[in-house]
Amino acid sequence: MNRVAALVSAAGIDPRQEAAETAALMVRRFPLRIGGPEQGKVEEIVEGGWCSGLSAFSELIALVSSRPHRWGGAFGERWPWFEVGSTVVAPGLPVRVGLGREELGPDGVYTFDGETLYREAAGRRQVFLETDSSASPTTPEFTLLWFSDDARYLLRDTVLEIEDLFSKTRCSVDKERMEKILIRGQRVDGEVIEGLLFDPGPQPTTVEVAREWGEATAPWQDPAAFLESRIDVEQATTVGDRTVIRDIRGETVEFRVTDHKSGWRLERTQGQFPFEALSLQKEGEHRVLEATLAPKHDIFSPGLRGRVVFDLNADLRAWPENPDTARCERHGSGFEAP
Repeated sequence: MNRVAALVSAAGIDPRQEAAETAALMVRRFPLRIGGPEQGKVEEIVEGGWCSGLSAFSELIALVSSRPHRWGGAFGERWPWFEVGSTVVAPGLPVRVGLGREELGPDGVYTFDGETLYREAAGRRQVFLETDSSASPTTPEFTLLWFSDDARYLLRDTVLEIEDLFSKTRCSVDKERMEKILIRGQRVDGEVIEGLLFDPGPQPTTVEVAREWGEATAPWQDPAAFLESRIDVEQATTVGDRTVIRDIRGETVEFRVTDHKSGWRLERTQGQFPFEALSLQKEGEHRVLEATLAPKHDIFSPGLRGRVVFDLNADLRAWPENPDTARCERHGSGFEAP
């Protein structure tokens, strides 16, 4: 067995895969750490289960693909990418992407038009890689990047972002949590988090979903109109900076209202509601709905993130196109109030 086949096999990948697929699977298999401890040969990457720096990752991809890297721009900096056969592969790109084809990754859908590679995730389509970018080398805007079977994880300072096709979650993580989800969960060597700084105390967890809308047909800047489209709300009214709802149990919930320029934000002040805060903002052609979870909810609890995402996307779909019929068609997620 030659060196490449031995490395690929040691990584748990079938060495009979095509080069581009092998490279993409390597990206999905090995977390990318920026500014971590030095590594030596690529064999150390495979043995430790993670990769320190773009240069090392590029060397790994070049080895398994037998292709030289080219320079483009991604993550706000100069970024290496490879043309392998008729497809593009790159560090941070979990699938091989061919011209004019949609490729579903664990974190979203990727497409390539010949110059720009796009990623659709969290309800929005954005540029992922510019193949002819002349961006200057800078420090990437993240510290650690890795993939699970159904999401991308990006650590920025002490905030962990979890992104899939439908949502983006932001939460703080401590060393114990990172060891659980990355080292034990992904079977990565503990050196991958060596030297990282962690948040001394838990910060609020937010979950964001987005949808592209044309001209709104309802008063979307009125939070009361939005809340009344929820299946658990009987009536809602807004007076000044105060919104009050009566839920299906006949109980009252009060919110403080802020941010009227591009949307609104509600902060719960009294009563029981699934979220501590809820906001709807306009960002370009999208409406972005974001919820802040109560501190007692652990976003890593089995099934919790999925239920919250389902609930928020249902709210966003149900309104404002047809708020009256939406109340009859909604199905609850089972996510309970704090």
